[in-house]
Amino acid sequence: MSFLPSFRMKITGLIILFFWTGTLVAQTGYKDELGREISREFFEQQILERAYFGIPDGMGGKMLVHRMPVGMVDDPFPFYEKTGNTEAFQEGKILLVIFYPGKDECNSTGLGNNAATFQKEHKSLLKWAEKYGATQPIYLYSNPSGLEKYEGMLPWQADPDRIFEKQFFKFPYPCGSFVVLHPSGSFRGILGEYPLSQIQVALKKLANK
Repeated sequence: MSFLPSFRMKITGLIILFFWTGTLVAQTGYKDELGREISREFFEQQILERAYFGIPDGMGGKMLVHRMPVGMVDDPFPFYEKTGNTEAFQEGKILLVIFYPGKDECNSTGLGNNAATFQKEHKSLLKWAEKYGATQPIYLYSNPSGLEKYEGMLPWQADPDRIFEKQFFKFPYPCGSFVVLHPSGSFRGILGEYPLSQIQVALKKLANK
């Protein structure tokens, strides 16, 4: 009676267990924005420095996403068309979009969250839009809860077919976000709370391209 097959099976089982355990050790559950494994300490450090958010990676872990996305969309025209700005597209104007995710702790508290402040900011946006060749600010929401206090003051409207949410705002980033989109497809934005002056910076950079 030979014990060799049984011995080989045990060895094979140990090898499989070794590699499986090694995989568990290597997978921290935290990834950078390119999907590479990183340590929990590094992950949390990036968030604390406010450059990143942590979002679900779809596999039970978490992934970093940069708060100041810059890039290109393949076809910018639908974003203009669905917001009623086809003429602006033809004229080469930048699309200026302010995005509201829905009521949260950030956008429902604080002295700055009132109609008077938003009206003042709206005037600044109108001035910058004219200066840098952009559309008037387009105010879109994912969920209108919390916008009742601005009724009749600012033209909030639903994100058409959730086109901006799907492309730029895939998660409910706190407070609100913005994106500026050039007819060439270039865009810049900030996810989550931001100083209003950053919109001017983004408009200027796109206008100079």
